[in-house]
Amino acid sequence: MAQGLDTLSGFYRHFALRLASCAAVALVASRAFAVDPGSALPMDEPPTHEEDNATKPQAEAATPEREDPFNPAPTPLARPDQPARKRPREVNALPIVSTDAPPPLIWKYPTFSTGDWAVTITGAALTLGAAIVKPRPQHSLTGPIGFDEDVRSTLRADRLADRYKFRDASDIGLSLAVSWPFVGDALTAAWWYRGSRETAAEMALINLQTLSIVGAIQGVTNVVVSRERPFGKGCGQGELPSDAIDCEGSFHYRSFFSGHSAFSFTGAALICVHHLENELLGGPWDGIACATGYAVAGTTATFRVVADVHYASDVLLGATIGTLVGFGVPLLHYRHIGGGDRVRAQSARFEPTVNLVPSPGGIGLAGTF
Repeated sequence: MAQGLDTLSGFYRHFALRLASCAAVALVASRAFAVDPGSALPMDEPPTHEEDNATKPQAEAATPEREDPFNPAPTPLARPDQPARKRPREVNALPIVSTDAPPPLIWKYPTFSTGDWAVTITGAALTLGAAIVKPRPQHSLTGPIGFDEDVRSTLRADRLADRYKFRDASDIGLSLAVSWPFVGDALTAAWWYRGSRETAAEMALINLQTLSIVGAIQGVTNVVVSRERPFGKGCGQGELPSDAIDCEGSFHYRSFFSGHSAFSFTGAALICVHHLENELLGGPWDGIACATGYAVAGTTATFRVVADVHYASDVLLGATIGTLVGFGVPLLHYRHIGGGDRVRAQSARFEPTVNLVPSPGGIGLAGTF
């Protein structure tokens, strides 16, 4: 028993010595690693950027970068001295928008009415009907009259192939003369250039009405008069066989009066009226457009004589009818100030008014004129 107590007491002494030595080691370690509490950073707060930047050059200086012998660093190129930049010179900038742009076009004439539509539809129906109906078998006018034969012998192309070429050229002239009042004047000049959709629409309707009227007059006259074309005498003789299309169809008896001439001069007259009344382009350009239209119309009419499909009397009467209708119908629309939407709005805004107003001496009249 006494031996057991000695063993237990020896164990406790050994344990106490171990505990005392551990405490001594902990005390020494705490004093060795102790720092100033005011300068210590919290455990969860990272160092600031200033401290990081301050310590970074020192770390780089302490550990110099080793050069790779296989990939040496490139030698920096010497840059020449750059001249000092000059301050940009101040300029007075001009506006991008052209100051020469024309003012917007305003339609100040009567608008297309129900009666105008009725006339246009009637004229178009007569034009279409005359193109379908064949000319009368009885010919009211046959052969040349007056100077027709002299002009024909002077202007007619000698070869048949050349005559067909002039016929095709006259078709091109007709297309230009008829389409220009729509595409060149209404769509391009009035709408795109002058910015007036209303004016463009009214001009196009006037063009349509005028062409329908001249088409009705020319078509009905063709059917009633039934004049043989100049080349008709040569059908079955020489160059033209008797079974040729020009000799067998109704085209053979539609000489009086020339539709190409009538429609071309109508288009030229429309160009002149629209440009002069609305001043679409301004300056001398309106007059140049009018003269160009008549040059195309005159060339087209002359080519019909050269192609031997019309006598001179046919194209002269066509030019006369086309000019009269081409000027007369539009001028009926341009005859007085009347009816655009903007004009009505402006006129309503500036209508003269008279009102009774009190005055120091009684009652007075006040108005706007």
